[in-house]
Amino acid sequence: MRVQIKPVTRIEGHMAITIDVEENRVKNLQINILEPPRLFEKFMENKPAEEAVRLAERICGICYVAHGLASVKAVEDAWDVEPPEAAIKLRKLLHAGGYIHSHTLHLALLALPDMLCPGEGVIGIAEKYPQLFKKAIIIRKYGQEITEIVGGRPIHPSTIVPGGMSKPLSREDRETLMKKGKVVLKNAIELVDTIFDIYEKNKLLSTYPEDLTYYMGLVSHGLHETYDGELHIISPKGDVIASFKGLDYLKYIAEDSVRYSFVKHPYLRVNGEKYRVGTLARTNVAEKFGTPIADNYLAMLRKMVGKPFHNVGAYNLARAVEIIASIEKALNILEDEEILSKNIRTHVKLKAGIGVGIVEAPRGVLIHHYEIDDKGLLRKVNLIVATQQNIPPLERELIRVANDLLSKGEKLTTIEQRLEMVVRAYDPCISCATHLVKLRIVS
Repeated sequence: MRVQIKPVTRIEGHMAITIDVEENRVKNLQINILEPPRLFEKFMENKPAEEAVRLAERICGICYVAHGLASVKAVEDAWDVEPPEAAIKLRKLLHAGGYIHSHTLHLALLALPDMLCPGEGVIGIAEKYPQLFKKAIIIRKYGQEITEIVGGRPIHPSTIVPGGMSKPLSREDRETLMKKGKVVLKNAIELVDTIFDIYEKNKLLSTYPEDLTYYMGLVSHGLHETYDGELHIISPKGDVIASFKGLDYLKYIAEDSVRYSFVKHPYLRVNGEKYRVGTLARTNVAEKFGTPIADNYLAMLRKMVGKPFHNVGAYNLARAVEIIASIEKALNILEDEEILSKNIRTHVKLKAGIGVGIVEAPRGVLIHHYEIDDKGLLRKVNLIVATQQNIPPLERELIRVANDLLSKGEKLTTIEQRLEMVVRAYDPCISCATHLVKLRIVS
């Protein structure tokens, strides 16, 4: 028997799950990416490197800040450019805004229905929990306001440029963001408290699988990091097996192609193992966030699930904590007087070179790798995005969940809902659309 969930709903993009079942066991399971190839890596070739940021931001309608930052860091790495400190702080503020927007969007519109009203979707949340929904909208709006003020517009920022930033932050805008941020932080605390309470009261973690995998994420002196630092790979027991930066990623990560998907499957060179990235990975590789409120929630989370923790459902809890951390980090940056400096751009000079830009997108490690010629044109582009790194372990987890539910004789509708819940916990970013589910059985 073949079961197809096509498409999976409440994710960014078009994705299906195909399951072949024999004798009440999963014989084969595939995640099918229904999007055609985007071809960004190819059509960025022969374009001026200074325009790479503008092109890269168009890869996604959600993670545009992360793509812009990874892209500009790759160009700067190739050209040996170090932006002024004020520019780096503006970039980190912009990045925090992207996290606030993306994480709140996922939790409020995509994940909360699974927690509170399965089968009803976001309309059920808005109707049954209007105050909770309103808080989420306020929080997400703040992330977008940061993006618009610092980035020049609410989507696809125009201020990220090689050498730094093109627009300084005014004192008036700074005061506006600080004032709103303090109010938004209170709303975020109430939202996160609610999510933790829902998980504990409904024992939601028990509905998700545990998968003892390797993890990869950015760390800076042991602290949670999203813009800079070193990539750490840890074992399922939490031991650090590798630490590296930039071009050295090629020593540790390889990619493989599969016949049934347009997405390449990365794996660890050292042992061929799959690994996970994203909120779960970041909170496993870091010792703490370095901000007081987020660290309190992190302690609560680790009390619930340990360290390292492997439960897929904890992705949402870690995502909630990162909302708090992002707001705290944004406020800390805004309180720094250097953020108002007009010295925000270093002169750049075109030259041939190879550059790698690595940041943590909301969904996980994002790598841009460019080769630039002596005319300043992109000659080769390779991208490793968060979702493609999570697809291989996700397939394994879906097999485990499907086998468990099949052995219990659960209905197909129940199996469908549970598999989709697991997918949504990862918050995969296939593109930027959502659709209705159609489940059909092929004999």
